[in-house]
Amino acid sequence: MMAVMRRRLDSFMNHPITDSGIVVLILASVALLLIEATLPESHPLFSLSENTGHALTGIFILELFLRFVAMPSRRRFLRAYWLDILAVLPLMRSLRILRVLRLLRLFRLGVLLNRRMSGLGDAFRQGKTELLTVGLIVLVVVLASAIGMNLLEKEGEQAIFHTIEGSTWWSLYTLVSGEPQFGTPVTFPGRLLALVVMLGGLGFFATFTGIISAAMVNRLSQRMEVREMGLEDVHGHIVICGWNSVAPRVLEEFRADKRLRKKTIVLIAETEDPPSMQGFKIRPDQFFFISGDFTRIDVLKQAGIERAQVAVLLADRTRERSDQDRDARTVLAALTIEKLNNDIFTCVELLNRDNKEHLSMAGVEEIIVPDDYAGQIIAASSRTRGLVTMLDELLTSQYGNQIYKAPIPDEWQGMQIREAHSRLKEKYDAVLLSIECGNDEGGKVQVNPPSDKILSKGDKLIFIAENYPKDFAPPQVDSFQDR
Repeated sequence: MMAVMRRRLDSFMNHPITDSGIVVLILASVALLLIEATLPESHPLFSLSENTGHALTGIFILELFLRFVAMPSRRRFLRAYWLDILAVLPLMRSLRILRVLRLLRLFRLGVLLNRRMSGLGDAFRQGKTELLTVGLIVLVVVLASAIGMNLLEKEGEQAIFHTIEGSTWWSLYTLVSGEPQFGTPVTFPGRLLALVVMLGGLGFFATFTGIISAAMVNRLSQRMEVREMGLEDVHGHIVICGWNSVAPRVLEEFRADKRLRKKTIVLIAETEDPPSMQGFKIRPDQFFFISGDFTRIDVLKQAGIERAQVAVLLADRTRERSDQDRDARTVLAALTIEKLNNDIFTCVELLNRDNKEHLSMAGVEEIIVPDDYAGQIIAASSRTRGLVTMLDELLTSQYGNQIYKAPIPDEWQGMQIREAHSRLKEKYDAVLLSIECGNDEGGKVQVNPPSDKILSKGDKLIFIAENYPKDFAPPQVDSFQDR
């Protein structure tokens, strides 16, 4: 139960809407800091901005606490959010200079923006993280030094430091030129701060030049590499092992299904570069690529297989192998995955049905032999005209009618199948295909059940409909149910 609640909390804290709210609050917090630095303490708006800033700090403390609860590894939490912890430390009024620590929240702003920047051009995408980081460092240095100089040198002889506007221009010009401009601080802390600004300017130009050079050399590449911190925080994701001509279609269906499109996908394949993700509309934070052998335990653990909810094993064609070797690797990987994660839902593609028995004994839920299904569809289509058109619509999430499964409503218990048929059609324009019997019958699927069969508690309806009935329980996807 706790694991389920933690997963739900983690999903909420990393939701795009939550991220957008945090971005707005960070910008508001920095704006209030600048107002506090600009206004004298006697100004009527100073107390209001100060109290509002404290309220925002309280919200950030609550946010960090929720992330602490949602993240299973305390060490990983400290590694990821130590700057945010510094930014919310309670500050005494006698140490106003330490309020500049609130500017550290801008680095969190950069992380959130980087996570959501998915529609950028290839040339910029290659170095967007580095450019964004450098830009944030420059912004923090300029603002922090401006506020610091205003507080440290306000009573000094240099008039430029008497206002926050003058201090900001001084900081910016000093950063660019590498030496103090328009005035030199007289206090010892002020001189140290000026030295930091000048050193920051040297580092900024060196880093910026390196980033531009690297982007020009690699502007056409589209590498999506494993981000250790990101993968460590992912739960309930989909792991795809192997790549072949079927894989793009699998990804298309995942992205088209409203229930699955928000799931993170981890792809493991024996290629140096990831397959092109153009056209799939997958955000960078929702896709991870691991170059490696998916039969190895260390590679599967790197993909977070213990925390995954679904594993899809494809007959890998990235290397020259016989069909028997491909099936042997698939079976080995499936057995390893089931051993590492008993609760995972595994769907396997086999090339030879003779290998199916090994997977069934290991607890693999779904085993698909494409050639067998293709032969059956061809034979059935030759007997029944229009069958392929119907399957084209039912087996895709992109348009038309789909196949849904839902638990029976409480008021349907004790109802006969004939009445369920009628009610589904009249009220929801849906057609009942089969029922999945409750726990008493071991989850057996009964296609076209007899009209006098009685529905009982735990039964599930499998039906065709253009849209899922709104007054039913949430649509079920077995592999993604909370466990």
